[in-house]
Amino acid sequence: CAGLARITDSRTFHRGVVMAAEILWRTPGKMTQLEQRSLELLIEEVSDEFVPPLTTRSSTTQAVLASASGSASSSYFDELLMQHCLLLNECDQLQGFLSFRTFHRDFRLPQIGICIYVSAISVRPAARGRGLARLLYQKLLGLPETFPAWIVLRTRSTNTHHLQLLDSLGFKHLLTVPHYRDPGVDSIYLGRKR
Repeated sequence: CAGLARITDSRTFHRGVVMAAEILWRTPGKMTQLEQRSLELLIEEVSDEFVPPLTTRSSTTQAVLASASGSASSSYFDELLMQHCLLLNECDQLQGFLSFRTFHRDFRLPQIGICIYVSAISVRPAARGRGLARLLYQKLLGLPETFPAWIVLRTRSTNTHHLQLLDSLGFKHLLTVPHYRDPGVDSIYLGRKR
C-alpha cells in the first residue's frame, strides 16, 4: 500500500511495517456494492467464531442465541446493511468491521434507556493482535453527541480477549444471562457512557 494518499485514522504495525488504517463510517443503506461484498466475505470468514454462527442468524439482535442450524445469512446480512457500520481498511482491504444500532432500547437493561447497541464486531484473523478492534471502538466512542450517551453490547463469557479489550476501554458489566448462548456459555452485557 505504498503511496497511500488518504487521511488515515491511525497507523498500525504488522511484521515491522507501518500500515495505514482507515475507518469509514457508513450510515444505513449507504455502503457501496464493493464494500457490501467485502463485508459479506469477511462475515463468511469469521462466522463460525460466533455463537451461533453469523451465517445461521436471522437477525442482528436475535433474541434466542442458542446454536442454530440452517442458513439465514441473507436476512442477517440485509439487516446488517440497514445499520451503521464502521469499516476498517488497510491498503484498500477490509480488515474489520463494527456494526451498531442507534437509539436502541433493551428490555433487559431498563436502567440504561436508549443507547447505541453494538450488534457485531470482528477483525480478519490474519489481522488480529494489532489493535484494530480497539481502533473500531475508539471511533465508536467518538461519535457525535447527537447520538445516545450509552454504548451497550453483549458478548459470550468465553470470549476472553474481547472482554479484556472492553475492560481496558472502560466498559462495565451490566448483566449476565446464564447459558444464553449454549450450555456453559453465558451472554454478558457490558456498557459505558461515551
